Amino acid sequence: MLDDQRQPISPALNAARRRDRDISEMIGLVKGVLADGVVTAAEATLLRDWAGAHPETVATFPGDRLLARLQRIFADGVVSHEEQEDLADLLRQMVGGAAGIIAGEDAATTLPLTLPQPPIIFDGRTFVFTGKFAFGPRSVCESTVASLGGRCGSAITRDLHYLVIGTFGSRDWIHSSHGRKIEQAVGLRSKGHPVAILSEDHWAASLP
Repeated sequence: MLDDQRQPISPALNAARRRDRDISEMIGLVKGVLADGVVTAAEATLLRDWAGAHPETVATFPGDRLLARLQRIFADGVVSHEEQEDLADLLRQMVGGAAGIIAGEDAATTLPLTLPQPPIIFDGRTFVFTGKFAFGPRSVCESTVASLGGRCGSAITRDLHYLVIGTFGSRDWIHSSHGRKIEQAVGLRSKGHPVAILSEDHWAASLP
């Protein structure tokens, strides 16, 4: 089979092209919503409806982060002012004035993660969260862990089991405000303490 340019049709290639097109559309929509610096309840609804019409796009990063946030926001049927501000923050993180974050270039992918990423046990284990999270504000991440029987702290200690680094980390993490916690965790790990340094993606995928 040939396309309208008389080139062989490749399902994989066509799917990739559709994904690129839809991500570009999503970025444009996000930038439009952020044009006045705020996100209204109506704009949140617009984003939710767009996500519903593009299930393939919101099944992968960064669309999956947007979908997860919208699902939580609309869970009670009310978009509060705090949720509007939280959504605006996520959208700003997504576009960041450049396409880098969309391509994953500013995601926390060059951090000293524990590899392979280990299975996560929540009950009775201690977590520390650092950085900015696509899943939601740090308080939401911590309450999610607490609901599963885990504990959350704010400092790196020998009792720590998991340090979770937000998706919106920086390649220059060593110079960032959350870099100190990462350094401390790496130091503990190098001394034989069983501290696992996790990506947000791995943590979120481990949630029941």
